[in-house]
Amino acid sequence: MSLLAPALDGIGSVRDKIESWYLDSKRATYGLSFSRIVVGIAVLGILVTNFGTRHAVWGPGSAWADQLRARSVFGSLSDLWSTSSPTLFTMQYVLLMAVAVAVVVGWRTRASIVVLVVGMTALVERNPLVGDQGDNIARIGLIFLAVASSSEHWSLDARRRRRALAAGAPSGVLRRLGAGLPVLPTWLGATVHNLALSALALQVFILYLASALYKVQGGLWQGGTALYYPLSLHEYGVFPWLNHLLISNGVILTAATYFAVLVQLFFVPALIHPYTRRIAVLAVIAMHIGIAVLMGLPWFSLSMIAFDGIFVSSVTYRRLEAWAGERARLARIALEKRRSRAPASATG
Repeated sequence: MSLLAPALDGIGSVRDKIESWYLDSKRATYGLSFSRIVVGIAVLGILVTNFGTRHAVWGPGSAWADQLRARSVFGSLSDLWSTSSPTLFTMQYVLLMAVAVAVVVGWRTRASIVVLVVGMTALVERNPLVGDQGDNIARIGLIFLAVASSSEHWSLDARRRRRALAAGAPSGVLRRLGAGLPVLPTWLGATVHNLALSALALQVFILYLASALYKVQGGLWQGGTALYYPLSLHEYGVFPWLNHLLISNGVILTAATYFAVLVQLFFVPALIHPYTRRIAVLAVIAMHIGIAVLMGLPWFSLSMIAFDGIFVSSVTYRRLEAWAGERARLARIALEKRRSRAPASATG
């Protein structure tokens, strides 16, 4: 028994730490707030950039995609969108854009996210041919954000909660819900939040690891030439001269190819230590910026960066928040000084 005691103590210590992590408080609230804002911008970007072709792609002019809709795994969900009138379809489209804005600013966040997920899924499934992985990861991530507390910071909901608490926390479930205050016990709310956070992190882990393992099986990736072929296509040539600069240099092309594989392959183990975590997060963000610029996939990249943000520590977000607040304060002071000098110079 004496030999088993240290092992049992170690197991008990690990169990206590896991329970404490899940039950004591909500984790990564800054990171999830960042994710809410950035993925909301990504979805809004998808809607805005496709506004001019909305009828042909998804609306009354998309009859050519009827067979694709009939095979959708989401059944008749796409029927939520009206195609009987172009005006009515446009009104629904603009309303969904407004919901995306509501998610970005954090107004009735959970309800807004649910409506956005349903609306975007129904819209994309009207023509699965034009969807991409950016749509998928945005929808999956938004589902987890609807369960977690993603409006703790930088949101209208957070401001409403502060005002309600300053006026005296209301009692009653409906009144607390109206004020955006929690109605679940603290430990239960923290557990639900942290489970959703863990599920979102696991989704990111699976995505990167599966992508890396798929790549390392290919001879082109092993040889360091895989990026040559997509970057040579004019469809991806947002800046053709930049793509040509990359693919015309064998050393840079090989380094970029291996960089993409290694970043995804070692992203998960790199998160274990704070120093390697910083490197991994910066590297994966750099990779997605490269995808956005070189391959013309800004909304996919922005969606991925949004969920990579959960791996940035709250301390870093607080420092950035303090830095931005100080810059804004100095800018206001400078503006006030210019305004105060303006009348004097005018009268002189």
